[in-house]
Amino acid sequence: MAIATSNRLLPLLAGAVVLMLVFVTLKSCSQEPEDALVLESVPQAPAPDADSPADTIKTLTANVASMTTEVQALRKDNDQLRKENRDLLANRHQIEENVTTRVKRELLSHEKDRESRDRIDAGVLSSLTARVDALSQSLSQRYPNQSGSDIPVGLGLDDVGEGAATSDSLIWVEPLDSVDDAALEANGNSLLQRVGQSTGSALTSATEKTPKIKQALTQELSTVHPVYTVPRNATLIGSTAMTALVGRVPVQGQVRDPMPFKVITGADNLAANGLTVPGVQGMVWSGTAVGDWTLSCVTGRLDSVTFVFEDGTIRTISGDDRGNQGGGAEKPLGWISDEQGMPCITGERKTNAPAFLSQRIGVMAIQAAAEAAANAETTSVVSNAGSVTSSVSGDTGRFVLGKTISGGSEEVSKWLLERQSQSFDAVFVPAGIRIAIHVDRELPIDFDATGRKLTHETDLDPYRRTRLD
Repeated sequence: MAIATSNRLLPLLAGAVVLMLVFVTLKSCSQEPEDALVLESVPQAPAPDADSPADTIKTLTANVASMTTEVQALRKDNDQLRKENRDLLANRHQIEENVTTRVKRELLSHEKDRESRDRIDAGVLSSLTARVDALSQSLSQRYPNQSGSDIPVGLGLDDVGEGAATSDSLIWVEPLDSVDDAALEANGNSLLQRVGQSTGSALTSATEKTPKIKQALTQELSTVHPVYTVPRNATLIGSTAMTALVGRVPVQGQVRDPMPFKVITGADNLAANGLTVPGVQGMVWSGTAVGDWTLSCVTGRLDSVTFVFEDGTIRTISGDDRGNQGGGAEKPLGWISDEQGMPCITGERKTNAPAFLSQRIGVMAIQAAAEAAANAETTSVVSNAGSVTSSVSGDTGRFVLGKTISGGSEEVSKWLLERQSQSFDAVFVPAGIRIAIHVDRELPIDFDATGRKLTHETDLDPYRRTRLD
């Protein structure tokens, strides 16, 4: 507890006051009586300027409280900064892990794409090799007596070649158009006819085998090679809505003319068991949307999908494809959801009900008022038989004006009803949102060498010779 002490300045001030009184007294005594001044009141000493102990304690207490508040604020800021540093470190580790995972996934996808391209190239090379072998076999069957010599025919060196005995003597070769008189007299035939017969038999045998070779080549080209398979219940993550989702709200449980939409598939395609579908990206889906007014969201079903290979070959799978769905019944390929898995994507309600109701109420009010004004100018008489007869008993102009306004209001009301029957309520979701595709059917993506392509233009050189010199 603080001990109160006296102020040391007070004795000094009291002493100074006493000295001043003594000095004034002596001064007054030393002067003449007529010059003496009468002191009306005793002067009082002014209050000291120094702070009291209570003020000092209050000042110190306020300073200590301010310092305590600042220290607490600094501690809070330090704790917040320490927490943010920990979060930044955790986020950095998470980002590094995500980047590593994406890089590994991209490398794996590129490797699998390269393997698939190698398989396709190997298949094309094997088909070309089979074609070359078939053509070589057909040529060997067409000309079975030709030797492997590189010497052209017609130089008189047909017997000189591989396996032929060399000789220094001159060898004469008769030309093909020479006529052998002895053979003509003996057999009635010429060398030219024999050559024609042999050539005709070779052409006949080649002609008989050509349809078989052509059929084999056609069968090889028409074979469809399976490349990718998107299994049922697969989830294609990271897809983007190319168009806006406009879901019409059903009227009496039916949706008339549902709005179409398109979705493009992303690179993340989860099949099952933690496996992904390599190479399946860039697929374009199309479907229809339906709105839900209560939940203010849009549901969508997918009806068809199109995939394009690197060489431009197109593969399209539709929900009404008889080859994929028995009986030809139309079944959707899948449905969509948002990134959190919500099968109904939240959107904005669009309706003209407030404007229609306000216009309808105003028109009906005008019609009722006009009817009341017209009826006020009439008198109704009830007969004994119970029939009611009305007659105009008031102002005829007011009666006509009321009926006119009533009829016009009724026509406006009918027009509003007809126009409202052509409008609809909808839920709108803008384009570009990230969604997920859930597949309900197995999608076989096959490669058809003879199928439709984006372009069928051939790059033939116009200056290339198509025959031998």
